[in-house]
Amino acid sequence: MDSIEFTDPVTGSCQCCGAPTIQLARFVHRNGEPFAVYRALLAHGPHERRADLVISLGDWAEAASPSDRVTFACHLTADQHSFNVGFVEPHQTSWTSGELGRILSRDEALQHPWKQEVFNLTDRLLEFDKPLIAYLTAP
Repeated sequence: MDSIEFTDPVTGSCQCCGAPTIQLARFVHRNGEPFAVYRALLAHGPHERRADLVISLGDWAEAASPSDRVTFACHLTADQHSFNVGFVEPHQTSWTSGELGRILSRDEALQHPWKQEVFNLTDRLLEFDKPLIAYLTAP
């Protein structure tokens, strides 16, 4: 069973327009072991209401390095009936690789064997991550 470790949101300002932003960092454990990290950028103001999300999967043990992980870049949106998840290109995200591991291209993400893990995790976070849900469903 996966559990999500929630940290306090970090507020800031959009670099392009100064609108308020919220950054979320979350740690996911599977059977008590580190399994994934996800980060979301939620921008307010003139931007389209979408969460800029990266999900890093792989080895998160202390001795592991970023080369032991891969990162999926996604945009999350909501309409009247559902949440929507779409893989995007690395240049379409606000996040950089760093400790998360290499960000996969959209085509790589769609072909990757861990793709279903990403969808399972987004289902879970769209059920339990209250700041993310509130942002996506706000009028």
